Amino acid sequence: MTITMNTVPKKGENIIFRKIEDEYILVPMLASAGEVEHIFNLNKIGAAVWERIDGVKSVREIVAELSDEYDAGPGVIRAEVIDFLNDIAEAKIIDAA
Repeated sequence: MTITMNTVPKKGENIIFRKIEDEYILVPMLASAGEVEHIFNLNKIGAAVWERIDGVKSVREIVAELSDEYDAGPGVIRAEVIDFLNDIAEAKIIDAA
């Protein structure tokens, strides 16, 4: 699956999102100790993307919101959002339509 600007991401059902001090993590609830590679440590932008994934907004809408909030060009934000979403889609943390 390839994420595009028209993709509408949806959070997986068995994912825990936590902020611990200044770190944000995504943990699949079914992960065993041997599946540590599926735990994602998010930066602020990754956390901002995660918080906007609602199964309704498209990637285009998420990028537009982040472009308004962060001081970076839309091309930079678009590339980072799509890369992040492709990574978590590959790990089956989100579904994308």
